Amino acid sequence: MKNDQEKLLSSYMELWILYVLRMYSDDENPMTVAQISAKVTALTGLGENNIKDGEANPIAKTVSRRLQEMETLGNLYSSGNQSAYGEAFYRVMGGQVKALGTRPVSYYYEPILSGGDVSMICAAVESNHYLSMEETEFLIRRLDAACSYKDGEKELLSYKKDRSALRLPRRPEKGYDALLPPSKASVTLKKFSLLQYAIKHQLMVKVIPGTYATENDRTVFIPKREKESILNPYAMLCQNGQYYLIATHEGYSNPTHYRVDRLYAIELIKTGDGKKIRFKRREEIPVKLQKFFKGKKFDADSYTAKYPLMAYYGDNGIKKCELLCKKNAITVAIDYFGAGNDVKIVEQDDKYVRLTVFADYDNVKMFCVQQYTIVKPLFPESLTVDVQNAIKKTIDELDRFV
Repeated sequence: MKNDQEKLLSSYMELWILYVLRMYSDDENPMTVAQISAKVTALTGLGENNIKDGEANPIAKTVSRRLQEMETLGNLYSSGNQSAYGEAFYRVMGGQVKALGTRPVSYYYEPILSGGDVSMICAAVESNHYLSMEETEFLIRRLDAACSYKDGEKELLSYKKDRSALRLPRRPEKGYDALLPPSKASVTLKKFSLLQYAIKHQLMVKVIPGTYATENDRTVFIPKREKESILNPYAMLCQNGQYYLIATHEGYSNPTHYRVDRLYAIELIKTGDGKKIRFKRREEIPVKLQKFFKGKKFDADSYTAKYPLMAYYGDNGIKKCELLCKKNAITVAIDYFGAGNDVKIVEQDDKYVRLTVFADYDNVKMFCVQQYTIVKPLFPESLTVDVQNAIKKTIDELDRFV
């Protein structure tokens, strides 16, 4: 007869199976029913007293039946037949159970995020210089938990041998709450979440840009102005290590950019006097931005090729520009303008290439000024004059400053 603890443990068999597969399996290390049953027994003590030499683990039948059910539910999502059951299992469990046609049948856990995915995202998080140390740790710990294959043996050996205790994964000594950033949430992450929500649900936002200043020998982040800007948010993208919001001001069709980390305050705009909270809908996507959308998806690569420096839109608009570049400038140019259809590179001779880009004129001018030692503007003629004037103005300003 099972005691109350054994009944409790066996009633949550799917949880133990999922934990074992997440800790010990992946597509290169699948597990048989016997192996999974042995791990469950080692963790919970279920069936331990009834295992006899040469006989199967008595909980193996239960494990086998539950595994088949879990695999079926996961497949309802992955096969394209996204039933409510399959979607619930996939999303709540963070992945799905997969079976290999081996003999005996072996299983592994396939997470929504692979180890490579997690490593890439963690690297991106760690390289974001405007995230605080607490915010970075907050994200990394949660991303790390999304990866399934761990060194589970060490954790198993760390458990007490006393079978009377529930052997659930141990909490850190100080508890998880100690790992949360101040105010229980990251300020920067709140900005991202709110903007993502506004973009997804096509809502307007009001923002106050921020700026840095000194106050009693300290650097402080303060509102740049008191007046709020009413914006129609359309997309966010990362460029040159910074995140930008692509938006238009209320009543205007000319797009502009805001650095997300430089926004002092962001808020949705409430409308109506009813009891139900309603938010103000944004305006339709302006013509200048429509070509960067494929359905609801924003083509960030194409956009940043046109506006590589993320400067404010000028009055000159998109133009065809030609530059003569030293060959060592090719990498620099591609870093700015991408390598898509709007960028063409033709070899001139052993030392130079001819670069043709279709991009914002003011952005190209700024690129030429910054890279004047390796880039020479060719077309249009106004570009050469504008670049020369900008460089001369810079030199004059430096002379006056000195």
